[in-house]
Amino acid sequence: MEKLIILRMFFCFPLFGLLLPDAGILISNTPGHIPLIHFIIEIFAISCILICTAFIFYNKRRVQNHADKTNEASYF
Repeated sequence: MEKLIILRMFFCFPLFGLLLPDAGILISNTPGHIPLIHFIIEIFAISCILICTAFIFYNKRRVQNHADKTNEASYF
């Protein structure tokens, strides 16, 4: 689980590295365009982050449900 969290964190680094200059191009009035490869890499990084986040959420929920079942009192 820790490796997946670290992987998700490292997917954020290139995303921020691409978003900051692209945001600067959009905010400033200088004529320029955002390269297509930036869009492809950003979409790929966002999708990887979402997949990792969903996997982490699913595993935490599964572990929590398993822990709740083992902590239930039995009235037999």
